[in-house]
Amino acid sequence: MHMYAASVTTSPSSSSSSLCFHFFSPQLPLSKRIRTRQRTVVFNGKQSKAKKLTKKKKFRKEKQQQSRLVVINLSCATHAPWHLMSGRTAMIQAVRQYSKKTAGAATMRREESDSDSDSDDEFERRRRNANVKRSERGDSEFWRRKMRTLHRIMDVNHDGVISYDDFNLLAKRFSDLGHLSPEVAAEFNDVIKQTWEEQFGEITPYNLVNAEQFLTDLHHRLNDKKMAKRIGRFLPYLFKAVDFDHTGHLDLEQYKLFFRCLGLTEEDAAVSFAVIDKNGDGQLSLKEFVHLGRQFFLTEDDTKISKMFWGPLITDH
Repeated sequence: MHMYAASVTTSPSSSSSSLCFHFFSPQLPLSKRIRTRQRTVVFNGKQSKAKKLTKKKKFRKEKQQQSRLVVINLSCATHAPWHLMSGRTAMIQAVRQYSKKTAGAATMRREESDSDSDSDDEFERRRRNANVKRSERGDSEFWRRKMRTLHRIMDVNHDGVISYDDFNLLAKRFSDLGHLSPEVAAEFNDVIKQTWEEQFGEITPYNLVNAEQFLTDLHHRLNDKKMAKRIGRFLPYLFKAVDFDHTGHLDLEQYKLFFRCLGLTEEDAAVSFAVIDKNGDGQLSLKEFVHLGRQFFLTEDDTKISKMFWGPLITDH
């Protein structure tokens, strides 16, 4: 907190006047307060002259930091000359004017501080909302139920785990239908091998994937942008393997063949086909087949018809 004092100087021979306004800290010794730098300014519109007390140079910088001097010009064209006003009235007006200025500045600082605080709150609110929006896919129980259904299908020997032998045997069922050309069949085998290595690791008899590990690996794949784009790369080969007439469309009989290769019943195929054949034309194009197969992995919306792509979902447990 600073104290202040003011002194008024008037000139009887002219209309000029000055007010010298001093600020000082009450903690300073009295001798230092007296030696505080002073200035007198003559307001006659033509000249301004400053006088300073003689001080040693080594104290000059310290005194400038410890005291502040404000000279307020109270003389203007629209006001009466200073010497026509009483010294006390002029001093009071000067103090009021300075108080208004300092109060206004303090208010602006408080408003800026409040504004900064509001901005911080808004930033934090947006950050929390962004975190909610960025929640990972594959966290719903519905998605986990779908993946458990797929794990059961890929567990060809029904021992509770998936090995590369299961994976390869399932692919061989489609290749053995004899509807793939040798070149396409070789591509299919390469895709199956790459899919296993990317998703489950090295090909060894000891690399066995249980249901929980299967869900964890697919969850990671689903939330990796590059890996998610490669989900379902094998789907076109499954389509071509059961499209024995090479029309580019699957009817109900061909879809039943697809389900037989998966180890599912024809009744399951009929139910699923009735659901996924949305337009009711009795056919599935390659584009529709791949889209529904990929959507089975990617979506958590339980209203999508793709949930029936791999047959009825297993019951919750």
